[in-house]
Amino acid sequence: MNTTAPAPTSGLPATPTDSESPDADLAPPATGVAPRQRDIAGSPAHTAPPTDLPAHRSPAYLRYLGGQAVSILGDQVWYVALSFSAVQLASPGAAGAVLAVSALPRLALLLFGGAIVDRYGPRRLMIGSDVARGVIALVTAALALAQPSVALLVVVALAFGLADALFLPAAGAMLPRLLSPAQLTGGLALSGLTARLALTLGAPLGGLLLPLGGLPLACLVNAATFAISALALWSVRPGTPDPQRSSRVVVAGATTTLPGPDSAARKAVAGGGTDANGGSGPARTPIGAAVREGLRYLAGHRLLRAVTLVGLLVNLGAVGPLNVGLALVADQRGWGAGGIGVMLAGFGVGSVGGNLLMMRWRPAGRLGVIVACCAVVQCGALFAIAVAPTPAWAFVATAVGGLAGGPQAVLLNGLTHTHTADSHRGRVASINNLASLGIVPPAMALMGFAAALLGTVAAFAASAALILVAAAMCVAIPALRQARLATPSSLTSRR
Repeated sequence: MNTTAPAPTSGLPATPTDSESPDADLAPPATGVAPRQRDIAGSPAHTAPPTDLPAHRSPAYLRYLGGQAVSILGDQVWYVALSFSAVQLASPGAAGAVLAVSALPRLALLLFGGAIVDRYGPRRLMIGSDVARGVIALVTAALALAQPSVALLVVVALAFGLADALFLPAAGAMLPRLLSPAQLTGGLALSGLTARLALTLGAPLGGLLLPLGGLPLACLVNAATFAISALALWSVRPGTPDPQRSSRVVVAGATTTLPGPDSAARKAVAGGGTDANGGSGPARTPIGAAVREGLRYLAGHRLLRAVTLVGLLVNLGAVGPLNVGLALVADQRGWGAGGIGVMLAGFGVGSVGGNLLMMRWRPAGRLGVIVACCAVVQCGALFAIAVAPTPAWAFVATAVGGLAGGPQAVLLNGLTHTHTADSHRGRVASINNLASLGIVPPAMALMGFAAALLGTVAAFAASAALILVAAAMCVAIPALRQARLATPSSLTSRR
């Protein structure tokens, strides 16, 4: 998992993480249909789990989700220890520099990580990343006992950033291997709910552990959580990719049907055959070429391109207000740090409520309209934060924004999972992760600059306008407006 504190955004995960049979109106083009007439939707892996159980009753998925939640807890403990240790050893500026350094390799190598995931499969890379980071945490604990230093923190932060470049796209490709199409909405909602709860509990846990054992204890706890995550991953057996789905790709905007799964032509474009870990196995295609092909794939897919742009705009509009704007509002109103905590608590409560809602409500059609409605509500909630007269009103505004962000995130991520070819899941996840993580620093800087130049209310209004543009795109783009997910009829019959 991430080794830096995730920015509170609209509720969109960094990866469409983390399957998917589209309905008839977005099914893959039949043989003989001219290129460019339709985007790829594809069919799910035929070895996916049965659909007779909702995601929260799937033992394998619950084991996987439990491992990831424990890992998030450990990450937050490590984040608190890292920042506090840097402040103690040097200065607050050094703490900021160390945290920034940890993000550099992750952002620089994410796209390559996605191509590697598509080649070798998400499960083995997630396990390898957990084991590597666990070893790093143990070594760091030993060195910190002897002689902690800022240099040690920098090296460890870089190492974790490198591991994240593989882990994040792998996690984004893993979820569709564990869930069937009808389980996807509920599974994504449950994933968002557990992640939000783990994030909420992790930082206070880190604050409690630091006085007891400092950086060494935090590293030991983080190593233990990596071990739990690796064991949980080892215990699950994800479905294998569907060769027929992987053999149909988009190249430069045109649909191309490649020969059989073991042919040289297919390996040159899609990356080779499949294996039990969900990867394509060794291929002749250089990683750089695979990255470029993944970018062409996403750019040439009308629905995935639209979903990515909408998610980018929503996050760009929400990151600044929720990270910088809340502090500005609390300072100007005289609410102090307590006011920031109240507003963040409201966002957390709303996010939990939105994910709980999506565990029961599984819309199938016209999802773009639903996402647009959520974005409009989110837009109004953001502006209400800027003009809230009391902390109580600000709490309600942030709660409403978090509530709207839950369904929005689940549906956008569900569409990404549903309509991504099995051969490109890692690369699409890496692109979305890069977009989500990469916009955080500029979005925060722009929010501060706009507030200084135009005032806090105007800066919030400009951010809300970006989300309103995303809502308009959801309605204006036919592929997104009419997008569908699998109808959960089999789940409805059991409830």
